[in-house]
Amino acid sequence: MDTIASWLASITWPLVSRVFAALTVGTVTYVGADTAIGGALQHAKNAFSGLAADVFSLLAIAGWFDFMSITSGGIVSGLTWMVMKKFALQNTGT
Repeated sequence: MDTIASWLASITWPLVSRVFAALTVGTVTYVGADTAIGGALQHAKNAFSGLAADVFSLLAIAGWFDFMSITSGGIVSGLTWMVMKKFALQNTGT
């Protein structure tokens, strides 16, 4: 190592490459899964639109729609944590 600049360049590139990789893979994973879950929820809502009012009321009383919201929120939250773990730079070696 001749200078401090070359030393800094040699230690910062692994950090930068890991951050870019985490951003790219994490963003694609999160956006894809969020879109899939949103599409599934929209499809379920469309399927419920043909139900009779009595059946719809019974599902609402039973808490079906709360169940769908909590479940989808849990899945998105789990994916968010999975993506955020990719941002952790545990090993900066080459």
